[in-house]
Amino acid sequence: MNLLFAPFAAFGAVLVLPLLLSPNQVSAVEPRIQIQSPKDGSRITQEQSSIFVSGKVATAAGRSAHVDLLLILDASGSTAQFAGVEFGDMDQLPDTGSSGFGAPQVTIGGMSVGGPPVRNLRNSIFAAEVIAARRLLAQLNSQTTRVGVVTFGEGAKLLQPLTHDFDQVRRALDEVFKSGPYGGTNMVEGLRTGITELMGLGRSEKKTDAIKVKFFLTDGFPTMPIGGGKRATPQDTDLAINAARLAGKAGIKVHVFALGEEALSYPRAAVGIARESGGTYTPVSRAADVLAVVERISVVGVDFVQVVNETINQKASHLRLAADGFFSSAVPVAEGLNRIQVSARANDGSIGRATVSFHFQPGGKRSLDLEVFIDKEKSLNLEVERLGKTPEQIQREIERSRQSSGGMPAAPPLESSTPR
Repeated sequence: MNLLFAPFAAFGAVLVLPLLLSPNQVSAVEPRIQIQSPKDGSRITQEQSSIFVSGKVATAAGRSAHVDLLLILDASGSTAQFAGVEFGDMDQLPDTGSSGFGAPQVTIGGMSVGGPPVRNLRNSIFAAEVIAARRLLAQLNSQTTRVGVVTFGEGAKLLQPLTHDFDQVRRALDEVFKSGPYGGTNMVEGLRTGITELMGLGRSEKKTDAIKVKFFLTDGFPTMPIGGGKRATPQDTDLAINAARLAGKAGIKVHVFALGEEALSYPRAAVGIARESGGTYTPVSRAADVLAVVERISVVGVDFVQVVNETINQKASHLRLAADGFFSSAVPVAEGLNRIQVSARANDGSIGRATVSFHFQPGGKRSLDLEVFIDKEKSLNLEVERLGKTPEQIQREIERSRQSSGGMPAAPPLESSTPR
């Protein structure tokens, strides 16, 4: 079981706790629940004593069951620095054909920010971004969600237009990792490219009814175009925040993950981008820990799901709620008639419920859907366990960093002799 959800999944529930930075509050809207499997009135015969229950949750404010999610990854030179954990062969990162990259450093007040250059890109902040993106992708529902990939360094590159073909997205992420990090940090170009694609003005097909969202991962602050990649300027920060404001007006939320101490040392851009777009700001002091938090952001306005077999009064033994509102679970059953209730809680506290009834008969073949789900859970759980921290520890660190972000330094870091 994923340690991130251990306090809740043990009771058949999943809880997501993002910090919403939008100042606007909306009235309570009861979540909508669609149970996709099993079908009501069906008869199930299988060997296992638990069945696979899945579906989709969202709020009426979500407008649509469809989600367009753009992954925007920082590929600047500083992301070559050590992420804080050795990932090893985690998530089967492709071979870059290089033993490592030199990581430029920025000087603040005469002191070097960050650790020494990473020797192996597989253990870098850059790798953490790619692994987190692949981890998120593994949980989304390709039938209702489109995903695209943009990177930004000295400029912005669209690696994958929005698509339902997640295999294409995985290949694009492999190419991102093979290309490696280089150059300055042009946040505004990354944000603008994201707006273009989500609005259907670029290479992505326009879809007017989808929830539009960006997951923006960065290890620093903007240093381009004004700063020439060597220094953070207020003008570059303002450009990025203004781009996020335009995204918000277009109905696009930007959820920002600030990775590492350098990003947290001057978070004005990261906080401003999230706030002005109505998204969330998630400060991650040890970059590798993003693996444990990237999936905790709900883009459909639902932060809690519980699945219960009311017939035998037992809750799901395994349960996962994805960012796009797709949920999967393993629920104990008894022979004969079973009644399953799914409850969902929206960010505003409103509750929605749905039920499905079916007959269960032990015997026959094993459920492949159930086995695939449980195997995937084991893999996702192992990634979090290898971080060496409990999810509770990581969450406490995030909350402390969020609180301290209000006292961010007024002046940006000093100039560096090398691009970043």
